[in-house]
Amino acid sequence: MNFRSYAGKVFVVESSKAIVRNEQLQEQRYKAGETLPAGKNVGDVKVIPQRSEVKVTDVKADADRHTFVLAVAADTGEPFGWTSAANLVGSFANETAGLSPATWALEPLGSNMTCTDKNAVVRGGAPDFASTGNSIPERSFVAVTETSADGKFVKVSAMTIAENGMQVGAEIGWTKATNLREGCSDLYFSSEWLDEKGPNACWRHGDYIGAKLLVNIVGFGAEMEQITIDTLEPYLKLKDAADAENIQLSINSAFRTFARQVALRRLFESGHGNLAAQPGASNHQHGQAFDLNTMHNKFDGSDRIYEWLKRNGPRHGFVRTVSKESWHWEYRPAEAAALAAAGKFKLDGVSDA
Repeated sequence: MNFRSYAGKVFVVESSKAIVRNEQLQEQRYKAGETLPAGKNVGDVKVIPQRSEVKVTDVKADADRHTFVLAVAADTGEPFGWTSAANLVGSFANETAGLSPATWALEPLGSNMTCTDKNAVVRGGAPDFASTGNSIPERSFVAVTETSADGKFVKVSAMTIAENGMQVGAEIGWTKATNLREGCSDLYFSSEWLDEKGPNACWRHGDYIGAKLLVNIVGFGAEMEQITIDTLEPYLKLKDAADAENIQLSINSAFRTFARQVALRRLFESGHGNLAAQPGASNHQHGQAFDLNTMHNKFDGSDRIYEWLKRNGPRHGFVRTVSKESWHWEYRPAEAAALAAAGKFKLDGVSDA
């Protein structure tokens, strides 16, 4: 799966004030001895010329989640520097920018896994998948070469990583799919991953439901958002279907960490923020919720995005789940299928008023 969708693409600088910044995101100025563009003087702030075509080689966000891109000239590869993603046509919306956190021996490729179970029993094949008496050592990196028809068991081989690629070794045997996690990383054994209030921790209705892999994706207004890896492909399919009908979807808010929900709740309780659920109880903490870029509760047919979602959201697995919030949609494929069959788009009891 491609977690850096911007790689190789050409983007156009839209803003006439596309300020160039250094690694610390500080504004850069022209110095004596540098070649000065027409109309620029020593001491002026550096900018990328409007309408320039650029490629992006790296992406990051500041403490306020504003997204910045490292831009190079598309034709020559000459580096410009860092600039706000909002300066590009489309503001970089829906571009993915890697996993969160970003430390991986090898990111998930669909068949590379880490053994996270201390008792990962090696089994024979179908039909009974009986134990062979052996086990896979915890922290082992393995390659999945086959999956059982019901998806419960996988056949694996030993795997090593060389030059950021997989080298598949000797076959090990079958084991339960639940013994493995996607990608190759010590992240799964870190205090960060195991912390019930950590950055990957998911909660539903006040209960901790485990940690999930998160993907960085640029949302509305060039703000960096996170969504769970299992909702990435469904969201992108929804977005692509909307694109095909000239509807531009983007994300206003998606996954929230426990710490962020704490901060939002404190703002609300101090009278300086919007209504926010208690930490652990927010719909945005279980990894299925998306606040999309609809207008603010326009139910009279004038909101093209909302009307499109009503017609098409359920058949892509998305349903509206919160009263008085036209923007709040969740990826619930089973419920969405039932609603689509009934010609509905929101859960029973969800109202507009």
